[in-house]
Amino acid sequence: MDSMAEDIYFKDRNGRFTRVNRAMANHLGLTDPARAIGRNEMDFLCRDEAEHRCRDDEEIVRRGRTLVDMEEKWHLPGRSERWLSTTKIPLRDSSGAIVGSFGISRDITEKKRFEAELEQKGFYDPLTQLPNRAMFDKRVERLVTRTRHLGPSSPLFAVAWLDLDRFKCINESLGHGAGDELLVRTARRIEACLRPGDVLARVVGDQFTVLLDDLHSESDAVRVAERIQNAMALPLTVGGTEVFTSVSIGIALSSSGYARHDDMLRDAYTALYRAKAAGRARHEVFDADMHRRAVDQLQLETDLRRAIERQEWVVHYQPIVDLQSRSLAGFEALARWRHPGRGLVMPDAFIPTAEETGLIRPLGMWVLHEACRQMRVWHDMCPTQPPLGIAVNLSTRQLAHADLPAQVRHVLDQTGLRPSCLTLEITESALMQSMQAGAAVLQELHEMNVHLDVDDFGTGYSSLAYLQSFPVQTLKVDRSFVSSMHGGAQQSEIVRAIVGLAHNLGMDVIAEGVETPQQLELLRSLNCRRAQGFFFSRPVPAEEAQRLIIDGPPAFWSESAANGSVNAG
Repeated sequence: MDSMAEDIYFKDRNGRFTRVNRAMANHLGLTDPARAIGRNEMDFLCRDEAEHRCRDDEEIVRRGRTLVDMEEKWHLPGRSERWLSTTKIPLRDSSGAIVGSFGISRDITEKKRFEAELEQKGFYDPLTQLPNRAMFDKRVERLVTRTRHLGPSSPLFAVAWLDLDRFKCINESLGHGAGDELLVRTARRIEACLRPGDVLARVVGDQFTVLLDDLHSESDAVRVAERIQNAMALPLTVGGTEVFTSVSIGIALSSSGYARHDDMLRDAYTALYRAKAAGRARHEVFDADMHRRAVDQLQLETDLRRAIERQEWVVHYQPIVDLQSRSLAGFEALARWRHPGRGLVMPDAFIPTAEETGLIRPLGMWVLHEACRQMRVWHDMCPTQPPLGIAVNLSTRQLAHADLPAQVRHVLDQTGLRPSCLTLEITESALMQSMQAGAAVLQELHEMNVHLDVDDFGTGYSSLAYLQSFPVQTLKVDRSFVSSMHGGAQQSEIVRAIVGLAHNLGMDVIAEGVETPQQLELLRSLNCRRAQGFFFSRPVPAEEAQRLIIDGPPAFWSESAANGSVNAG
């Protein structure tokens, strides 16, 4: 016994040692094994651990039970913790009566330490020391199973999915080290907002999840979300720089009756997506309509990708009218989707998805090519007339790419359209989002003699100083301002101010959304040079636009305001 490395002992029926080997004596802190005789674990171990072992001894003696490879934690006061794998069996005399117990223990401390390290690496985020996605999934799965078994009597719980707003901007401007510091500080700040028992995890990047158990109602989860958002609205010092961020939160409640934990996490993320789409720095609670919209959105994206491949697109053209001569000045090219199941789909239904997925780039280039090709056909058809212009919209994503001027030049070379006949329209908000990269791209387009318009002017809160730094030739008055002109001169002041601003900056003005003869006459009185809108014509297919070129403007374009009416065509 004394030559073996394992702890070996014998005990009587009362759990007192009758013999221990030298290895066990050393682990008990004894220089002589004989000093253990007549004593038990209560004399050496912490109370809770000693009581647990005494209960095992009683079970073995009373029932003759054998315990095999049982993992035990030994913690002697003042000494390091040990883990043992122990086998205990009853001792019997020659008549078979139980007279005590025998035990042998193997030290597995290193094995347990290694397992703990593996668990830390496998289930915890190394940066924030929070549980990771794998551990969080297990926790949610356990509660979903509990709810499925207990039914309506099960406690309500919720999953909240959080995303840091503006993290990418901070990470790119201050560096990845500052980004990591922000994530750690965010984790600590969120933890301070949670209740005892709530579980916070970092799932990926700048996204966190919170498991909120034992809720009384939905409002409990909402209150936690509001505490987190209020805390995250306060400034943080990162890398010596004070930064501001916010958090968007999506919440899914167990009351929806989930059969799988993946579905609950999916719905929490769907609600998060909804919160970000609604303006960020807010929270949304998932409902069934949200899931339906998400499925519809996914189907739209799938159909949109197929539409690009199958070229299910057509360009409609809305006339742009010279208000002084009431003559046709050109067209704005507008994309329409010939969906095989939904018919003709308007841009409002697919442009946001195209922007988000990046499909706006191939779609935008197709529209540009088709519009330039069609306009060149019309120029060749009427060589004696002054050349009409064609306006095509640019997206923020297109403007962000430095190769845009080369692509535009390629389209002009292919179609043979003169650059001066092409106008590219950029919304005011897109212009503000692409300050540095956009300025260089627009300057190169300007040097190519391509005209540049600011679309939806007055809605993007741009600085006049910034506006002057871009080589734009035209401001396009947003339809919302034109529609408010029906009441007379007082309601025309915003349009008057925009027209005056454009003229002072040496720019031209186009008013869009003209629907009544009164609006038309007011715009003429304000010296607005060009306009478009339903009063003149809705966007029409190329065949109808061509008839307008050949036959000339309809008579009502030149009628007085007193006799005019809205054109329903």
